[in-house]
Amino acid sequence: MPLSATEESYLSVSLSQRPPCRPDGRDQLQFRPIDAAAGILPTTNGSARIRLDDGGECIVGVKAEVIMVSRSDDVHIEVDCDIVGLLPSSPLQNLLCSTLETAIKNSLPSRLLRITNKYKYKIFVDGIILDHVSHPLSLFSMTTYLALLDTRLPRLAPDSLGGNDNDKDEIGIPQFSSDWADSDRLCMSWSPPLVQLAIIVGKNVFVDATGEEAEVSDGGLLTVWHDGRVVGLRVVKTRDSSKQVFSINSISNAVEVLASASRDIEKALQGIRTS
Repeated sequence: MPLSATEESYLSVSLSQRPPCRPDGRDQLQFRPIDAAAGILPTTNGSARIRLDDGGECIVGVKAEVIMVSRSDDVHIEVDCDIVGLLPSSPLQNLLCSTLETAIKNSLPSRLLRITNKYKYKIFVDGIILDHVSHPLSLFSMTTYLALLDTRLPRLAPDSLGGNDNDKDEIGIPQFSSDWADSDRLCMSWSPPLVQLAIIVGKNVFVDATGEEAEVSDGGLLTVWHDGRVVGLRVVKTRDSSKQVFSINSISNAVEVLASASRDIEKALQGIRTS
């Protein structure tokens, strides 16, 4: 339900003051509790589900398909996400899919998907956001991150190698081991990127914003976090009247806040994978 003029004015003042006062009592850098689980879909190579305490929920499954190696040797990955209640190809859906797909392509080494000189894996990431009150970008990114951590790729069957690992470049159509426990994790030597969104209200920066907080924001800033650093950023429109004009200090502060938040989130999600 949209905020009334009085509610919007009160919330805007509360979030703009120093120090700010959030409606739920959290500080600027505090996330709401989440319920997360990995390995929930048995027919996928990897999967995850995350639920937020505001009712938001996302499920992501990862599938690997064997394709022929092309001359370009690009990383082949497709990211798709259905948002319940929105039409396909909506601006919000396009933002989620294109942001995550580009971030993964730019960070995932092609060698990790190579099977032989002739064949490699193509990765499909399919998500569904069952409900969302706040902006779903961070929710989709965290769920995708956890699903990729859970992803396993089967090894070549020993019989197909003729007992010699050096023969794998000479075999025809690859045959894989049926022992799933003998498979390799996609993220043994690679960590997926993590995309996080912060809103800016006046001079204050907030992570994990509620829908109401986004309604009074000046705009948002998303960052792509990978390999211990911010590797990309973008200004995002969080409401129709967002001014989307920020000072250098506001952007620098937001990047610093999101870097700290991404580091903590990454550690927490990796803990779920290993638990």
